[in-house]
Amino acid sequence: MKERIISAVAAILALALTVGCSENGVNDADIIIGGAEHTALSPIEVTSDNVQNSIRVFDAVTADKKNSMFSPLSLNMALGLLAEGAEGGSKEALNRYLGTDDYGAFAESYMKVVKEKYDVNSGLDGENKNVFELANSFWADKNTAFKEEYKSDITRKFGAEVRNLDFGDKNGTIKEINGWVKEKTRKMIPSIIADYPDDLKAVLINTIYFESRWNDEWNIDKNSKETFTLLDGSVKELPLMRKHVSGYYENDAATAFRYGYRNGLDFIGILPKQTGDFTIESLDIPSLLENETFDYDVYAKMPRLKFETSLPLSDALSEAGLSELFNADNADLSGISDDVLYVTDVLQKTSLELDEYGTRAAAVTEFLVGAALPREERHVDLDRPFAFMIYDREEKQIVFLGKVTEP
Repeated sequence: MKERIISAVAAILALALTVGCSENGVNDADIIIGGAEHTALSPIEVTSDNVQNSIRVFDAVTADKKNSMFSPLSLNMALGLLAEGAEGGSKEALNRYLGTDDYGAFAESYMKVVKEKYDVNSGLDGENKNVFELANSFWADKNTAFKEEYKSDITRKFGAEVRNLDFGDKNGTIKEINGWVKEKTRKMIPSIIADYPDDLKAVLINTIYFESRWNDEWNIDKNSKETFTLLDGSVKELPLMRKHVSGYYENDAATAFRYGYRNGLDFIGILPKQTGDFTIESLDIPSLLENETFDYDVYAKMPRLKFETSLPLSDALSEAGLSELFNADNADLSGISDDVLYVTDVLQKTSLELDEYGTRAAAVTEFLVGAALPREERHVDLDRPFAFMIYDREEKQIVFLGKVTEP
């Protein structure tokens, strides 16, 4: 599962290559995207394959965007935090989306892999850091009772930091959460939360920070511009980076190249064979990744990139089989607290900076968890003379009608 998630993250990151860029120096594609509105989405067919589910969610939430980036791994980690406290149908739905009935076991293993294998400082000059870091956190309203077993499990399996805050102090809570996000993403994403509802009880957050030099720098002539063809067929002139690379992929829908970073991860640039607009699902990423060959001399070129993406994910996740998590009457998060909890909102932000020297990327996924307001009580005590019916509700037929004055 580890290899599939890394490959999917790398492949989706690389899709930024297929979109338009602006025209100046290192900020050739300095296009800032954010503030997307919630929209009604069509149902998303969900399978037991998490990579496929991630691709379908990505296609759904980015259909109207020019440049976009999404982190399946960050979303999966945040969903995994939730799954540790889910029960019944909610647990089953999360397991189906994540493609495993024990994401916590994967998270525990993968967090160790990331820390031991990828979180490396090259030590070249203090600036050339080669880093891949994941962080998880659970922010708890100090006035709500959360189960100690849940907090212990996410701390052990996800390395999650558990923080208790006074959610009644909204300004203080927002400042502390955003400060943590800013620190973990090395200032690439300075904030994730601007406000929250009064019934907020917990916030679950995953962050990913990636920074690495290329194995060798790309070649670029800043004074020479080439053409980049946009979706509408028009072209724009901008410098393109060039490199002789090794790995080559091809299937019926796309060709791709692979080039490595010093921190051990790979960049995969994917070019659809069909011109014009496309979906990620149409590229058949799983088959593409299975068809790597080293039989060719591969020459690649691409633009520098710099952009941000903000993706509200509540609607897409609802359509991907997780709708009950957003419904106070159906959500079962009883492993987290005895309060009736449900998810009120999900947001992911990402940021990318890519040039001839290397790449910086960051992601934050935030789940807001609220509590259902207690319902007003009503009592019907049949402790004095009363009437009763035996009723066929569907056909609206009174089968029996009775009256009791002395039982």
